[in-house]
Amino acid sequence: MDEIVRKIASSTGLSEDEIHNKIEEKQVELSGLISYEGAGHIVARELGVELRKQERLLIENIMPGMQNVDIVGKIMRIDRKDYESEKGKGKLAAVTLADESGSIRLVLWNEEIEKLSAEEGDTARVRGFVREGLYGSEIRMGRYGSIVKTQEEVKVADITRKYERSSIAQLRENQYKQLRAALLQVFEGNVFYEICPKCSARVKEESNFKCDEHGEVEPDHALVVSGIIDDGTANMRAVFFGENAEKVLGYRTDEARRAFMRKMDRAAVFDRVQLGREFLLEGAVRRNKVFDRLEFVVSGVRDVEVKKEIEMLLSRME
Repeated sequence: MDEIVRKIASSTGLSEDEIHNKIEEKQVELSGLISYEGAGHIVARELGVELRKQERLLIENIMPGMQNVDIVGKIMRIDRKDYESEKGKGKLAAVTLADESGSIRLVLWNEEIEKLSAEEGDTARVRGFVREGLYGSEIRMGRYGSIVKTQEEVKVADITRKYERSSIAQLRENQYKQLRAALLQVFEGNVFYEICPKCSARVKEESNFKCDEHGEVEPDHALVVSGIIDDGTANMRAVFFGENAEKVLGYRTDEARRAFMRKMDRAAVFDRVQLGREFLLEGAVRRNKVFDRLEFVVSGVRDVEVKKEIEMLLSRME
């Protein structure tokens, strides 16, 4: 916005204060139905100043830590979820946005979801900041972000991610695969980690549970479970977060927390785990830089459907 004001000033000879006043007057004239930036473009046009259209930021260039990100993308998918935690019930919406360079998730929590007026198939302009999520960069809106439907045209790359079946022995770093594997072992350490109750960002005790966006908070808790999976070709460490950890434990997060608090014993959280049970696991192969080993970060857990497995086997034999 400062660049727009400077451009108008250099082209008209008006002071920056005069230009800001004109922009504010234009907002009042339009009953506040337009943003400050939008009003600035109108003022520029009325004064005969041509503003060079800024190049759009492509999704592939988005990096964690970026602030005031402004992108345009097509909404490919909206996943909504109700959840229950120690602090009560809440809502989550994960919006998958795509352009010609790739895709990214916009994560909305609770009252932020009310800002979502666009639907799947719409093109939207999104403003927010970027954090590192479990599966890559994620956009968060925060208090000053926005998502609005737009008529801008966006070409969309083929972002369909197909989780092809693989054996553990064939896995390589940075692959996205589906495994049919048995859970042989879980590590009975601390499965809880602290998160901000407002945006679910990770917060830590050593920083007094300070969230970058919301300051010091009384933390909520989320789940992470790690263990060993085996499919007969090899075994591997797997990591389960959130609802995928809930499926492995057989507890919702709030139930697991209560089970732990009743006995003050970590083992109580694992009493429903069925070792040896087979699952269909979808996820990404990532390198744990601390231990320099490959791990399978699980993004989906499903039960094995025997009928479908037989059909798949027969089709391979034909």
